[in-house]
Amino acid sequence: MDQQTVQNDGGAAWAQLMPHLLAAQRAVEALPKASRNDFGNYNYTSAEDMITGARLVLHDQGLIITRAGWRLAAPKDCQTGEAMVEAHYILGHESGACVMCTTQYPVCVGKGRPSDKALNASLTTGLSYFLRDLLLIPRCDDEVDQRPDTLARTSGTRPTPTPSTKGGRPNNKRKFMAATARWIGCDIGEQDTTDACLAILKHNGLPTDGSCSPAQFGEMLSWVEEKMSDGVDAGTILASRATT
Repeated sequence: MDQQTVQNDGGAAWAQLMPHLLAAQRAVEALPKASRNDFGNYNYTSAEDMITGARLVLHDQGLIITRAGWRLAAPKDCQTGEAMVEAHYILGHESGACVMCTTQYPVCVGKGRPSDKALNASLTTGLSYFLRDLLLIPRCDDEVDQRPDTLARTSGTRPTPTPSTKGGRPNNKRKFMAATARWIGCDIGEQDTTDACLAILKHNGLPTDGSCSPAQFGEMLSWVEEKMSDGVDAGTILASRATT
């Protein structure tokens, strides 16, 4: 979460909400990685699972979260130029006590990713982060479906996790996926990244079932890096996949 402010009436409403929020935090546990990315060969906790798990413990304590509205804020960083979506949430209790919470989250419009889809993704991910922070839900060690907490400050793309290694040798498949994520302006765990990877493999006449050799994934890594270096729009590759 990039920024969070809380408005309240002299703390009176918070005083009524705190015992119930404390009980919810005590009840919540780390959420399972119930979603699967078959191409990347990993499990992850989706935003939908985060929202569902948080809703259960909140409702058990008579608490609700509802979005009261949102607006697009001006770009926060002059280097990245990323717009921010500011969402307003009401945290309330069945007794009637409520407070307003405001969060901001970047809207990352990448190549091949339209602005409306980027906005919807930011609202969903921002809500997931807000709920996780509100309830102090433990974060999974290799959570990959969420945007990294630290934004890149030297470009308009987002950082991706460092590729894993096995036996001291780089995992070319993971590096290929990370490079593709940077190219299209998404996170490595997003479905858009998987779709783009499959499109690139298909475009180059390689298997799309994950059976490519490390050398072939290495070739595709070099291919993606060369396209990025040449300023090629990833949307052209995605479009070619949609028409074949």
